[in-house]
Amino acid sequence: MTGPTRVSCHEYGDAAVLVDIEGDTYDDRWDVARRLGRSLPDAGVPGLVDVVATFQDVVVTFDPLVTDTDAIRSAIVEQAGRPGASALPRRFHVPAVYGGEHGPDLADVAAELSLTPDELVDLHTCADWTVRFTASPVGAPFMDGPDLPRSVARMREPRARLPAGSVAMSGQQSMIYPAASPGGWRIVGRTPSPLFDLDHEPPMPYAAGDVIRFFAIDATAWDDHAVRPEADT
Repeated sequence: MTGPTRVSCHEYGDAAVLVDIEGDTYDDRWDVARRLGRSLPDAGVPGLVDVVATFQDVVVTFDPLVTDTDAIRSAIVEQAGRPGASALPRRFHVPAVYGGEHGPDLADVAAELSLTPDELVDLHTCADWTVRFTASPVGAPFMDGPDLPRSVARMREPRARLPAGSVAMSGQQSMIYPAASPGGWRIVGRTPSPLFDLDHEPPMPYAAGDVIRFFAIDATAWDDHAVRPEADT
């Protein structure tokens, strides 16, 4: 880090605080957001309801009958100022069938990036994708990965329903839809691995800071890979 990372807290309605994080690098800001997302819920702050950490901002909600903005702000500043080593990332290998019925946008996205479909699959599977945060639907991992030749445009008209396991791209990012849902990201493949399971605790195997490495499989091997991914040991 070439300079200090700073946080500023702003009222966000009657029962929330928006935390803006300023720092010299994207990774510095993201690291502070991630640490706040992990430490605040365990800090025993009276009246705290929820903490939602995104790429470089955090929203903290609280019960105004128990506490107030000033008390929550003090807790945020205290936690942000505490040194703490980030948890070592876990790596998950996730299979995906690319193209065809499982990846209807593969050819179009490849052409948009001046690549062949095979080159796009190679690019998507050649490096780790870092889970920056999880969000809707049901813990979808939003990931940064290898540099793309240019930003991938979203669909002009989102699809009304995407099947669970759809592997998508938009901008410079990739994500997986863990459950069937609407969506406007471009679908390049689909994984047979079930990522969301209420019978497990936590329901998603990954968390922010973990990495996902995709590998291509043939559609005929779908059933062989329909198992929940486990972190490398």
